[in-house]
Amino acid sequence: MKTNHILILAAMLFLATANAATIAVLEITIANDEVDLSVDETKFLTDELRRQATQLLQKEYSILTREKIIALVPKTAENLNSVIDIGLVIKSDYVTQGFIGKLGNLFTLTVELYETSSGDMLGYFVKESTDLKGLLDAIRDNAPSLFAKIKQQGTQLKTFNEEPPTATTSIPTNIPSEPKKSINPTWIAIGLDVLGAAAFGLGIYNNSKASGYYSEFKKLREDLPATEGQYQAKKNAYEAKYKEVQSAETARNIFYVTGGALLLGGIAVHIWF
Repeated sequence: MKTNHILILAAMLFLATANAATIAVLEITIANDEVDLSVDETKFLTDELRRQATQLLQKEYSILTREKIIALVPKTAENLNSVIDIGLVIKSDYVTQGFIGKLGNLFTLTVELYETSSGDMLGYFVKESTDLKGLLDAIRDNAPSLFAKIKQQGTQLKTFNEEPPTATTSIPTNIPSEPKKSINPTWIAIGLDVLGAAAFGLGIYNNSKASGYYSEFKKLREDLPATEGQYQAKKNAYEAKYKEVQSAETARNIFYVTGGALLLGGIAVHIWF
């Protein structure tokens, strides 16, 4: 029974590791001939960089060993143009590259971290040192924060080892886009009709006012004043009433014309649409 539990736990651990996102720490290389470091020394620096990744990420990610990377890289690796190409070939979700240069009497170490699927650089650090010990300290001081950027992404990435989910239903791709809503022409026509009727109503009202003013105006003309003062007052009232008649007639004509135009517009919309 105990053996069965151990086997189950081992299987669960294997599956978790198989589905974990992978990180490939590629070898730190020499940038030019001026750098007098041996292959063993650069391998030592690479091993330290890989150790830092393992210490920070081993519980959630799979760190590829040197032997695993060598086994995955094909013999045609010289045809690969970039570190992203290498990451794609070995199916690693993240990949680092590092190189050492020389600036006067100083060694310069550059380490870069990339997300393979997008090709985006997540981070990097550049440090200078007079000796190998300084380069080693630079890796120990800066690698943790560099690899922490993987955790800071905060999204679960699809690993190369995962199978794509099987669709249970087919989703149509030719769904027409929703038509844009437009104003119904019927409502435009009704609005024009209502405004036209209102304008005609105001025209009729002003026509009624003009008729009343005109009746008052005619009465003023019938009665002749007896004195000069009465005549002047009569004249002023006569002129004022005449202006009221003209104003009412002008308003009547404007509303008749406006109402007719609005009603014709409403009829045109009804016919056209």
